[in-house]
Amino acid sequence: MIKLIASDMDGTLLRDDKSYSEEFQDVYEEMKKRNMMFMVASGNQYDLLLSKFDESIRDDLIYLCENGTKVVYQGRTLYTNFLDKNDYLETLEIIKPYHDCMIVVSGNKHAYISKDYEYKKDFISLFMKNVVFVDSYDDIDDDILKFSLAHFDGQIEKRTQAIASKLNNRLKLVTTGHVWFDIFYKTVNKGTTLTALLQEFHINKDEVAAFGDQMNDYEMLQSVKYAYAMENAVPAIKAIAYAIVDTNENDGVVKKIKEILKGVY
Repeated sequence: MIKLIASDMDGTLLRDDKSYSEEFQDVYEEMKKRNMMFMVASGNQYDLLLSKFDESIRDDLIYLCENGTKVVYQGRTLYTNFLDKNDYLETLEIIKPYHDCMIVVSGNKHAYISKDYEYKKDFISLFMKNVVFVDSYDDIDDDILKFSLAHFDGQIEKRTQAIASKLNNRLKLVTTGHVWFDIFYKTVNKGTTLTALLQEFHINKDEVAAFGDQMNDYEMLQSVKYAYAMENAVPAIKAIAYAIVDTNENDGVVKKIKEILKGVY
């Protein structure tokens, strides 16, 4: 029996316009009746994720946010994994020269973006809610969870290869979409954080279903029995999936949850 369902957001639960199935509320209420938990597992910021859901259910959900570097449940932070100051400063110096990328420093209190990108507020609001625009990244006073970078010229592979080759061996770079990539510790990912939470909730990995589409979902899908890749997922995610479900545009996650509730895995 499934006791917990974890889902990525962008490209998975969310359609391309950032909406999701109108049926989700009813599906979740049915899950709740059966004592099934729902986990939002995303690279996005907690404040944004919280705002996506109706007030009647938002505090019931588990938020594995910032790619596993932070977990919030019922308004309480259960887990954080911050960058060491030296690793933060070293990485910042590596990515600063990439002026064709928008750098987001994801802190515990806020996300920080250069004032040079204030003109992209509408785009930024799709991915984060709590943002402070700064004159310099050197002036940030916060505990840092990770870096996120957005590129706008279609050269993501070129950027990621160049930056990844310069990072120290404690850090990794993962793509989180067609525009975004993140930098954080190798020892942290959605999978390791989910596994730790399952132990806390006394849930076996065979009692979990997870949905994803991008490489930042890879370890999460590997850590559970019922790993579902979206039809729109990258090939490497499809290759490790228990099954492939319909696209995010066609509400594949909600369709599959409805099947799970009928005992069809």
